[in-house]
Amino acid sequence: MKRASANMWWIIIGAVIALVVMIVLLFMFTGKSSDLSTGLSDCEGKGGICSGDLDCPQSTIKTSTFNCGEGDCCLGIAKECDEGDDDPKNCDCGNEKYPNGKRYCQ
Repeated sequence: MKRASANMWWIIIGAVIALVVMIVLLFMFTGKSSDLSTGLSDCEGKGGICSGDLDCPQSTIKTSTFNCGEGDCCLGIAKECDEGDDDPKNCDCGNEKYPNGKRYCQ
């Protein structure tokens, strides 16, 4: 066997190993990127509130930019109602809870 022929085999073996490593890395990062894209478009990940069947709370706006499992995405700073916080001067707390289990001023 000539020396040039032996070098060619090492180049082919190196290329095959590099190809296998690239395929493994591609599968690893493809699975992670789908979770990332879901998180980037999530309403609650941006500090929003999913409204469900209810209207958006006071001091928030409805947007269709971000995904909610149910209802609309409401972005803004919503005031959360405390248990005894039904004073109309401060805020009007309804009896309904939002999908996250909290009540907000209407």
